[in-house]
Amino acid sequence: MNTEHLRALAAAVDEGTFDAAADVLRISGSAFSQRIKALEKDVGQVLLTRTVPVGTTSAGDRMLRLARQMAVLEDEARRSLGRGTGGRTVLSVAVNADSLATWFVEVLRQAATWDDAVLQLHLEDQEHTHELLRSGAVIAAITENPAPVSGCLSMELGTMEYHAVAASSLLDRHRRQDGTVDFGSVPVQDFGTRDNLQRSRLAAWRDGSRDARRDGSGAEAEPPRHQVPTVGGFNAAVAAGLGWGMIPAGQLPDGVLEGTHPDLVTIPELGRSRVDLHWQRWSAGTEALDRLTAAVQQAARTMR
Repeated sequence: MNTEHLRALAAAVDEGTFDAAADVLRISGSAFSQRIKALEKDVGQVLLTRTVPVGTTSAGDRMLRLARQMAVLEDEARRSLGRGTGGRTVLSVAVNADSLATWFVEVLRQAATWDDAVLQLHLEDQEHTHELLRSGAVIAAITENPAPVSGCLSMELGTMEYHAVAASSLLDRHRRQDGTVDFGSVPVQDFGTRDNLQRSRLAAWRDGSRDARRDGSGAEAEPPRHQVPTVGGFNAAVAAGLGWGMIPAGQLPDGVLEGTHPDLVTIPELGRSRVDLHWQRWSAGTEALDRLTAAVQQAARTMR
């Protein structure tokens, strides 16, 4: 299979149009189209949708992952033989925001000393990072899913512990006369549309609560939901009383777990969640990917 054809496939997906991809590869538009047609003829299936932006078919998804693997392996082989272009190996990694804000910083510190590789980080919820690995968008991912994606290795990293936290003033505004809190009405904060941590804790509270509030139709009442899509903003919004949210132990201000913080409290009724994380990476390794894996495993020892 021609590696130049595979590179054309990846370029089309990355750039969004055939013309932009041809410019990146420094070839004419007609030459680029011929490479894609030749690859599709070789595999006997249509790989790309001729849309804007360019999309992949199911067969194209599988070939895209192969294309990215072949490009990385070929570039590294050329460098080892002294025939490289002097460029750096691109290590594209899917990582969840809370890891990036805490223990993964040590990986960045180590990567800063590498003169032969660059990191390209893709931010995604840990429940969905494996999808980027399966599609070929990344070569490694931090994920909740322990089942290895085809062609990948899966390694346990550790567990992040999340606590339900709120400003005490927010909870006081939603207390019943008996002093209990109606969590069916307390505003909730989500990091993004795929963030399921708060929903799962609220569902667990409802399952164990006999007096969960219901609306006029008899359905369980849904509290207001805010969305704050940055780690710093999320934690600041919880502190400001916008809503309650699940915060990793490593991001909690001093005194919250001990119950001595002046403004923030943990919420025993909602409890805590433990998220087991795994490192999935291509099984076809390169020296740079092996080095990255070692750095991730070492940094994960500080996870909490």
